[in-house]
Amino acid sequence: MNKKYLLEAVVEGRFIKFNKEFKSRNSAIDYIFKYYNRHMLDLRVNEEYYVNENKHDIAYISDYDNRFRISRAY
Repeated sequence: MNKKYLLEAVVEGRFIKFNKEFKSRNSAIDYIFKYYNRHMLDLRVNEEYYVNENKHDIAYISDYDNRFRISRAY
């Protein structure tokens, strides 16, 4: 079974849903950090938590205007 991960983010207060599927959670994390770097933004994760206590749906918080969420697609 091939797992796929989806990425959503709030960047500078704007919601972005990326139309891309990732093969691993780490590849999605690498992608979002590169995205922030390309836009000359500094992203530092201060908190992470399971959304609705689901271990396959994790939100990563930098600050109020910058956060991202990676969830496993079924």
